Amino acid sequence: MASSPLTVDARRTPVDRYRSDIEGLRAVAVILVLLYHADIPGFSGGYVGVDVFFVISGFLITGLILRELRETGTLSFVGFYARRARRLVPASILTLAITMMASEWFLAPLRVLDIAGDVAASALFVGNVRFAARATDYLQASQAPSPVLHFWSLGAEEQFYVLWPALIVGAFRWAGRTGDRTWRVGAVIAAVCAISLALSLWLTDARQPWAFFTLPARAWELAVGALIAVAAVRLARMPNKAAAIATYVGLGLILTAGVLLDSETPFPGTAALLPVTGAALVVIGGLPEAVASSRRFLSLRPLRFIGRISYSLYLWHWPILVIPAAALETSLGLWTRVALAIAAIVVASASQRWLEEPFRQRHSDGIAPKWSLIATCAVSIVIAVGAHGMAYSTGLIPTRENDVTSMMVGGLDLHPEWVTMSSEGGGDGRDHGGLAMAGPVPKNLVPAIARARSDIPSTYIDGCHLDIGSVEPGDCVYGNPSSDRVVVLFGDSHSAQWFPALHRLAIARNWRLVSLTKSACPSVDVLIYSDELVREYRECAAWRERAFSRTADESPDLVVISNSSGHTMVVGDRQVRAVENSRPWASGLRRTLGRLEEIDTAAVVIGDTPRAGMDPPVCLSKHLENVLACTTPRDSAISQKHLALEAEVARAAGATFVDPTRWICVGDPCPTVLGRYLVYRDTNHLSTPFAFSLARQLEMSLPRP
Repeated sequence: MASSPLTVDARRTPVDRYRSDIEGLRAVAVILVLLYHADIPGFSGGYVGVDVFFVISGFLITGLILRELRETGTLSFVGFYARRARRLVPASILTLAITMMASEWFLAPLRVLDIAGDVAASALFVGNVRFAARATDYLQASQAPSPVLHFWSLGAEEQFYVLWPALIVGAFRWAGRTGDRTWRVGAVIAAVCAISLALSLWLTDARQPWAFFTLPARAWELAVGALIAVAAVRLARMPNKAAAIATYVGLGLILTAGVLLDSETPFPGTAALLPVTGAALVVIGGLPEAVASSRRFLSLRPLRFIGRISYSLYLWHWPILVIPAAALETSLGLWTRVALAIAAIVVASASQRWLEEPFRQRHSDGIAPKWSLIATCAVSIVIAVGAHGMAYSTGLIPTRENDVTSMMVGGLDLHPEWVTMSSEGGGDGRDHGGLAMAGPVPKNLVPAIARARSDIPSTYIDGCHLDIGSVEPGDCVYGNPSSDRVVVLFGDSHSAQWFPALHRLAIARNWRLVSLTKSACPSVDVLIYSDELVREYRECAAWRERAFSRTADESPDLVVISNSSGHTMVVGDRQVRAVENSRPWASGLRRTLGRLEEIDTAAVVIGDTPRAGMDPPVCLSKHLENVLACTTPRDSAISQKHLALEAEVARAAGATFVDPTRWICVGDPCPTVLGRYLVYRDTNHLSTPFAFSLARQLEMSLPRP
């Protein structure tokens, strides 16, 4: 064969041979993930198995690319992608199809709508981006886990496979025929690794879900494996004793991470260095040809079996664990979870034997790579489209004609019945249709069940309600901007849920309404722990100070504050729930009201709203003929102790306290439907139309600005 600029020594290298120890390492990785997802005690950090998979993938894929470059002087991109597609797509598509069908059979229709979007994104290998966006969205982060959530890692890997071959080929062309080819290729990969690691560390602190789910912040883990592939020839020369030590230390690091890390660990961040370093050491330890005792352990037949089915096991285990629990609407017992984990192994074994392996080998005989690639892409698209078709079959998606929420403009519904301020009122519920009802869900329910997820006040849409990462209050003025009667709404999302009612009043009463709200950040002056950021919520404290300054600049006649009782506070070195620990919360509320008193403004504290014991839209979608199936006992929905605490502090500070319970929980149990209104858009936020309907009741409880 004629010499090529890319042709190098075609001798076999340590990265080319079959590695039974890597099969065993795959087993360790998937077992950790399985134990973690099955919630087996002692494996709180089992999610690090995915990081081990990333290192293995980076090593093997880079090795395959380097091998083809050595043997042919070039890389067939079509052939590469076709092999990846045959290896990954058949089993993943079948898993998605079965999961979608099982969801439609066993889960509430509204959940099917959500899952359809997840399945479609996963089929197109962009599910990780969808899940990152959802986890960043405070309003969606509390939703039940998707049965295809685990496909996030496949999305990240497939995106890596799309980009990585071109990068490696480009590095080889840049290296030319110089003697430092390996160094130059390694330098390119090392640069990618360093940039990605730096991004990962920053995002873990600033936007943790994007660090966890997306390729740019995870590429460094795959690049670590790639660096090992590039340096394999040199690393294979290490003494056998050093190789054995590397393997044992590596396994120790992986298992330590699997046991010691947990859901409170900021991840990936620096914590990911533990499993990644461990996986790298195990891969390096197996490079020398001599068989060490450490490699014999990883080559044990049971581990090799689990490693062989690891891909199918990873695909199937999560929906097998999640769907039964979601269908039964309860947590599963330990032995039930163990049984489901064993069932997942059985299903995975069958999937690997009769689907994954035949497609990878025998069924590809005689098929041109381009047609194989086209076929797998077409099937992925069909599954994505089919998932949306199944979602529409739930019958929950309303037509435009009966979608009453489509009339919402700027938070103000244009229906004459709602725009006209009723002279009737009080707290008897007349404006929102009367007392709780029994029977089927009203056909004219507003918002429609399928629209509940997107039923948010306009402050979210126009950027005036800040997300978790933002700290600068916007210039958010509603009603009559030039009015000399100024009202400020100040607090977290439980304050923002009152915006529709206050906006209605601002328009009707000629107020200048200033909205200062931020997700998961109360106006109460306490240090908050963020579950989304997995750390102290520094952005909340920074925003709160700016909000106080903005409030002082406005010289308002009235400040309305309301906050969720579900916050976790940082008190000393402990994390405590606000609803369970009254003293720090009361002190923080006193400080907030004291600062408002300093700027000579009247203050109103609206107590927290009752909470639903389930996700009301999801529940109603499952019980369309019986709204009473979706009620919550009054004692469970309301923390009387917390309400009494806030009322006492407010009155002692000369502020007005408003208890909204009588407008929302009109009986026992608390309803999710009042008249034609859906009370909640999720477990703890009022729907926009319902909050809008409470304007009259709220006005009668407020002091005049």
